[in-house]
Amino acid sequence: MLNGLQYNVGEMVVGKIKTSMNIDEQLWSDFRVIVLQKEGGRKISDVIENLIRQYIKKNGGMQK
Repeated sequence: MLNGLQYNVGEMVVGKIKTSMNIDEQLWSDFRVIVLQKEGGRKISDVIENLIRQYIKKNGGMQK
């Protein structure tokens, strides 16, 4: 059971969660400005999700 947002993508149900993180204020500000300049508004979550996917792939994927 997912404790977040769910929506259908074709035949697949995709779940999303809302989370919070403690990040250096200046680092977050710089990151946000760069994403807004390159990707436009409301893309920060997408960029972070893609960075997490890249990190997992780079580091051997999910371990069971």
